[in-house]
Amino acid sequence: MKNFLFTISFTFVLISCDQKDEKFCECLAKSEEFNLMNQAILNGKMDVATLKKAVELKKEKQKICQDYVNMDGEQMLARKKECK
Repeated sequence: MKNFLFTISFTFVLISCDQKDEKFCECLAKSEEFNLMNQAILNGKMDVATLKKAVELKKEKQKICQDYVNMDGEQMLARKKECK
């Protein structure tokens, strides 16, 4: 019985470790969208609608990515690979 419980527990841990972090992937997507918007602004597209959209995207990005602000680079790269 103990072996069975150990096997079940171990399998559950492996399955949970193998799943990608959807919220992190969403953070990456929002960051990319924000970066593209900023690139457009830097390239001269500075109309009011674009600037408002950039401000909105920045707020969304900050909200979505708040759990990952202090993550070290190695962890971030590992999670980024899982998103692709």
